[in-house]
Amino acid sequence: MNREPIRAWHLEKLAFVYLRQSSLTQVRRNTEGEERQRRMHDLIRELGWPEEQVVVLRGDTGNSGSSQHGREDYQRMLAAVLADQIGVIGAWELSRLVRDNQDWNQLVRLCRLRGVLLADEHRVYDPAVPQDRVLLGIQGAFNEYELAMITERMQQSRRQKAARGELYESFPAGYICRHAPLYEKHPDERVQRAIETVFTGFENAPSVLQLYRRLLKDGFQLPVVPHGQDWREVRWTTPRYQQLTEMLRNPTYAGIYTRGRCTTITVLDASGHPQKKRRRLTNREWEVFLENHHEPYISKETWQRNLQKIAANAHYQGAMTKSAPQNGSGLMAGLLRCRRCGYKLHAIYRAGKVSYVCRGGDPQRNAHGPSCFCFAATHIEEQLTEVILDAVSPAAVTAAALAAAELAAQRDQQRQLIVDRLEASREHETRAGREYKATDETYLTVRKCLAQEWEAALLATREQEQQLARFDQEHLQCLTDEQQQELQRLAKEVKRIWHHPSASMILKKQIVRTLIEEIVVDLEKPQNEIVLIIHWAGGHHTELRAPTPWRKRRNRSFDLKAIINTLRKVLSDDAIAGALNRQRLSDPDGATWTAQRVGDFRKQHRIAEHDVDTQQANGWMTQAQAATYLDISPMSMTRLVQSGIIPAEQPNPGFPTVIQLADLGIPRVTAVVSSLKTSPRRPLTHLLNQRNLFALQDFQ
Repeated sequence: MNREPIRAWHLEKLAFVYLRQSSLTQVRRNTEGEERQRRMHDLIRELGWPEEQVVVLRGDTGNSGSSQHGREDYQRMLAAVLADQIGVIGAWELSRLVRDNQDWNQLVRLCRLRGVLLADEHRVYDPAVPQDRVLLGIQGAFNEYELAMITERMQQSRRQKAARGELYESFPAGYICRHAPLYEKHPDERVQRAIETVFTGFENAPSVLQLYRRLLKDGFQLPVVPHGQDWREVRWTTPRYQQLTEMLRNPTYAGIYTRGRCTTITVLDASGHPQKKRRRLTNREWEVFLENHHEPYISKETWQRNLQKIAANAHYQGAMTKSAPQNGSGLMAGLLRCRRCGYKLHAIYRAGKVSYVCRGGDPQRNAHGPSCFCFAATHIEEQLTEVILDAVSPAAVTAAALAAAELAAQRDQQRQLIVDRLEASREHETRAGREYKATDETYLTVRKCLAQEWEAALLATREQEQQLARFDQEHLQCLTDEQQQELQRLAKEVKRIWHHPSASMILKKQIVRTLIEEIVVDLEKPQNEIVLIIHWAGGHHTELRAPTPWRKRRNRSFDLKAIINTLRKVLSDDAIAGALNRQRLSDPDGATWTAQRVGDFRKQHRIAEHDVDTQQANGWMTQAQAATYLDISPMSMTRLVQSGIIPAEQPNPGFPTVIQLADLGIPRVTAVVSSLKTSPRRPLTHLLNQRNLFALQDFQ
């Protein structure tokens, strides 16, 4: 190895030896690679650096060299170069330092400025020498090219293996790979039943959330086989909502092998370093899609229905998703589509009644903002209910029989869950007893712990046996003969059951969504009617019409000049504008009132401006100011004004009142206020004929 670039001042500084392997798999399996890199330590000592000045960096082992981001030892080395503490940087292969050409050129540039040498197994490079700098530049370009080629070869091999359906990155719950290069169902029948329970339960559940709640209520558990371990080591855990969603979306359970359901994209973070993120792709973008690849748990059609059901139940995930049925009283919620703009209508609940409004596809738009139309749905939903019941009634008896069979199936399923837990508990009990008996009696401490574990397993088994006995006692027969006859009788009274107060609104909406695909709605103003076009699931169409219960507003005549002239005595222009807007009065041009518009109106009609000195001189005050002056509550003041005891000037109902200070000192007012203060438990009533609590004639 050449020693010409080495100077005496190089030997006075530190020598860094950088070790790195690209992945943890290489660290575990390719141990010779690390030993080969460690030989660089001996080469650096042979070049003249003493042992105490050689620093070995191996903290970046297991990290890729494609970027300097996330490699602490590499950052430490750069900091030492900038601090002029390093004389040489050694690596058995300089590509171990960095694989990115831009980062490589940055390192070479810093070493040239600080006089740091670079050394590999063949020679020592001086970045300050043009010939060495050219060689290092070429080597950096080849490092980046080599990484790209290695990555491409690996990805191509994986793609070829995936195209045959033989690349397994993970195994979903319920599948293992023992002998053949294909997925196969787990041989444990309890595992298979658990997976089937999830899919059969989702067929009867309105949404994944409802399924999740039902499984938690039944104490259901999902199997977990640790990746890379023996398939016999099955653990049972409580399912998570996201876990159930991924199971129902996974095409593997339909016997389909897929690859490329997600892709990795590279983005830059705030500091400019590349970051990798995962993005889910659509079904058409998947790289590999092989049907009939292995034994399925469900059919492809069932998997597709599950996807459609999950997508339809999503809230705020699309303009036309039905969303999951909720407990709201709106029977048509999620089914209505506007005939004008094509977007879904939104349900609004007020005072226990439902109305529907079309906001043009914008769920965040204010309900009072621009919209196609809105309508109250009480009468039209009553008509729809009659149509639904007429369609359901002929099949009610058949539905009752199916319901009885469904109840029996649910009972068997719940019982099987308890039996499975009992069998697992017995296996644990047997294993604990065998371990206790196989332990030598001289190991007293060990036998004591094993005895406690055995006793706990025995208690768990007894608890499961008692739970099974209680279940069999409570469900000795799914439906008695009397219950079956009652079910048949109720099948003929569908309308009474539908309108029963305890009937589930979610179940009603499920029935409606099963029968109806969508409802197109429009408001025909000339006829003043709501028009519904029902698209039934079978392809038929029905039209319903109902009159709109328009509420005609009372035409109240307002004298704006008189109102503003009265209010300006106690209120400023800004306060007057607020009072007019609260009463939904617009200015002569139809616009909302503002302080500027109130001022312009006053000037136009020669109305004086509000003045505090003038108000005090004339003794004008608001109702709140009068209550403060008399030291009584605002409610008492309101009742005194409404009963006419205190004279007040009010331009129109709903507007503020103006009270004269002189009117507060008349004998009648003084007597009432004195009585209120001395007898606070004698409230002033609105009704003049109720003399038992407060006799107004005493003060009139």
